Amino acid sequence: MSNPELRITFKKTTPKELKPEFRKMTKTLLSFLLFVLYVPSQALDLNTKWWYDFEGKLGNKEIILSFYLMDNGQLAGNYCYKMFESKIQLTGRISGNNIELTELLNGKPNGYFKGKIFTDNADRFEGNWTNSNGKNTYAFKTTLSSACASDSHNKRYELLIGSDDEAEKFMKQVKTSIINGNKEWIANHISYPIKIKLVKGKTATIKNKKQLIENFDQIFHHQYKGLISASCVCNMFNNYQGVMLGHGIIWINNTPESTSSRYGYVITAINN
Repeated sequence: MSNPELRITFKKTTPKELKPEFRKMTKTLLSFLLFVLYVPSQALDLNTKWWYDFEGKLGNKEIILSFYLMDNGQLAGNYCYKMFESKIQLTGRISGNNIELTELLNGKPNGYFKGKIFTDNADRFEGNWTNSNGKNTYAFKTTLSSACASDSHNKRYELLIGSDDEAEKFMKQVKTSIINGNKEWIANHISYPIKIKLVKGKTATIKNKKQLIENFDQIFHHQYKGLISASCVCNMFNNYQGVMLGHGIIWINNTPESTSSRYGYVITAINN
């Protein structure tokens, strides 16, 4: 026996036939949707004495751009191309959601960032970069990746003993040593004991240099090395736990015996 054919007939309803309450609800919903579609983006609420880090692209090159907000809307900071990991100094100001930054090379203007902060679907800083003679212009699009407090724009990693350059130089050495397989150097610069994951996901506690060297290739496997290689050592996030590379794949801090006159750095966490 074949299935009977199902027929459904819809009655056409005019707006006049709708109940007043339903017509009112529909009108309210349409008004709300129009408000959502046309409401202007609000300015990002930035705090003074904070670093704000944006990641994205200038033209087709990946960059990290960081600025520090001082009083009266003044900005200081820097940016770097991730492939070079070398900072270029910036100075400028913010007014509402408009930001203008001057790039300095050997103390002289070399280019200008002019853009806006957007907060519609993400906290973004977007606009155009123009070189000092105005002949070359490239679009930049960046998204807020992190923020951290500091009492001075001259000292980003304020809880670490030593300069910002020294901390970033050490992290650069960590990164290079892992990629190149320098087991001895890495083993000499770890705070033991340290928890890690082996290749099959098993958690282990490495208690000394000998165990680290024996398990080096399982700890620093190909995929993990790829993440480390892609991470930039400029303008890293930091807090009371130390300074982290990328999204927390490596953490460093001062050695336990560090003092203001005699200090060093050590790897405190390996999140592989």
